[in-house]
Amino acid sequence: MALYGIVNAERLNLRERPTTASRILRQLERDEALEVLRDAGFDWLEVQVLGSSLRGFVSKLYVRLTERRPGSGEPPEETPVGISAGSTVEVTARALNVRAAPNTNAPIVTTVQLGTRFEVLGRQGDWLRVRHNDGEAFIAAAFVKPASSGFTLEGFLIEEPELLEVRMQPEKLIPPQAEGSTEAAVARAWNIYGGLLSRLSDLLSIPLEAIVGVLIAESGGAAFGADGRMIIRFENHIFWRYWGQANPAVFDQHFRFDRTSPTRAWRGHQWRPDPQSDWLSFHGNQALEWQVFTFARNLDETAAMLSISMGAPQIMGFNFKRLGYESVQQMFERFSSSAHAQIIGIFDFVKGAAATSPAIQALQRRDYLTFASIYNGSGNETIYADRIRRFAALFNRLIETAH
Repeated sequence: MALYGIVNAERLNLRERPTTASRILRQLERDEALEVLRDAGFDWLEVQVLGSSLRGFVSKLYVRLTERRPGSGEPPEETPVGISAGSTVEVTARALNVRAAPNTNAPIVTTVQLGTRFEVLGRQGDWLRVRHNDGEAFIAAAFVKPASSGFTLEGFLIEEPELLEVRMQPEKLIPPQAEGSTEAAVARAWNIYGGLLSRLSDLLSIPLEAIVGVLIAESGGAAFGADGRMIIRFENHIFWRYWGQANPAVFDQHFRFDRTSPTRAWRGHQWRPDPQSDWLSFHGNQALEWQVFTFARNLDETAAMLSISMGAPQIMGFNFKRLGYESVQQMFERFSSSAHAQIIGIFDFVKGAAATSPAIQALQRRDYLTFASIYNGSGNETIYADRIRRFAALFNRLIETAH
């Protein structure tokens, strides 16, 4: 089935490759029509501009997807009695197939559980056209009802006050494990965050061991340092991108990183407070990380915040929109004051504003390789998938000892 996109930003860069460092082929205008050729990863779509042979990559965040070819002139679709377009429905079956087209022979996109919610876009016969991920899919109208008030998976998890009030500690704790062991890391993560992780597992229909495995594999584990400040890591090469390139003379007096290759830019990070001081390596020392960040913040607060990874999940500030925040300052403030927000941020990062996503679906079926290829990128997926699988298995063993 063909899939199309409508640009929903004033300007959208069409790039040669799926990366913001790639060459811009053209700036697309609002409401410009595209044909989607393929999903190119977590943030990107490969598209062709309708009416031309121009092809490239665009960010999913700024494209509205539809199965209807723009300008086709098809009439609006009928909506079911009692359910209007734009309303939310709730699955009443224990399990319901979500399909790519409105018939039982169409490919199954995913299978959802009782209580899963969808935004209704329209109707085709006995099928509802619903929003799914960043696009659309179909479910049988006979197995849903208008959603009751309360929690909905549509939108970002951080927007739900209920989640910010969930008791963080679980009811049952894993006994202490040998200090410094992998078992100790799993036990510590569960004993600190298990209450919230259990709630997220229920809401997202993800096996609990997968939730725990992802947290440990993808986070540094600690939300705050001994001094009460959020764990951060300041990235010189990112600060160069957002501020240094426009201020090279000042940047070069205070910051260093390996510029021999883009793939090595994360290496060789050093800083000094003034040109007369010795260069300092600061990664791994939170006091120095904060000192460097504070110095950069005085040069440009926004650029400095975009250039740090934050809290337990170590999510970069420049990802603030993907987590549902209006600004990086808002993300920084929330992460600085709430471990809940930090943990929720991991799953907003992989779910987005839709009810589900390919990454969430991969975790639901314990497909760690697919999840890691989306979250960590090609080239690292095997390593991270093995980590998640190992931590998940270890958690299943240790939780049996919890009391």
